[in-house]
Amino acid sequence: MEDIPEEDRPREKLIKYGPETLNDAELLAILLRTGVKGCNVYELARRFLEMLGAQRLMEMRSWTVDELKSRVREDATLRGIGDDKCATILAALEIGRRIFPKEGVSLKKPLARVEEVAGLMFADSSRYTREGFWAIYLDRRRVPLREPEMLTLGLSQQTLIDVRTLFHKAVLFNAAGLYLIHNHPSGDVRPSAADLETTRSLVRAGRILQIPVLDHIIIGRPEVRPSYYSIRLERDCEF
Repeated sequence: MEDIPEEDRPREKLIKYGPETLNDAELLAILLRTGVKGCNVYELARRFLEMLGAQRLMEMRSWTVDELKSRVREDATLRGIGDDKCATILAALEIGRRIFPKEGVSLKKPLARVEEVAGLMFADSSRYTREGFWAIYLDRRRVPLREPEMLTLGLSQQTLIDVRTLFHKAVLFNAAGLYLIHNHPSGDVRPSAADLETTRSLVRAGRILQIPVLDHIIIGRPEVRPSYYSIRLERDCEF
């Protein structure tokens, strides 16, 4: 940091003006802590952001340790980012996920509205770049019996759901009903033909087992509108 004027150094700037005043590269530079020979930490952070592409930091929302290390190894301009720096970046991402607000939704109160279900799910679903499928198991008052349960994590544009697993857990938890949720990482929340056929199959199974499916909600991205889609409210399927 010696070659960066003191007033422009990210740590000093954060302490003096607050973290919201720092750009992405400056925040990342604080995590990286040091640069490498011939490249200060701020320049190293900018190279890292260039490697991420158009989505910038959002690109990392679902990365594992191996994915991050692989991307760093593939880019010769990122020499100097080893296991220690990778671990610091991933720890910061996980802290951010854990404190992401669930939009005031309480697991101790009934989930009666679609926007409440969507608000509960954004924090979990937005970290994935592949489609995932969740269920929220409810008691007779529609109070969640536990945190949303991820059942599958699929391909980049589709996911598969095992009907037996879904309803085995419903019986195990003594659920009186459930919500189905899956994400569309693209942000386009319109259901596909496969989404609708899957919904109809699961609704039929729920009727037979007397554990009704109350809705199937597709979650997009919080910054894209509309950010969720209710198959029940849009009358795409008879519940």
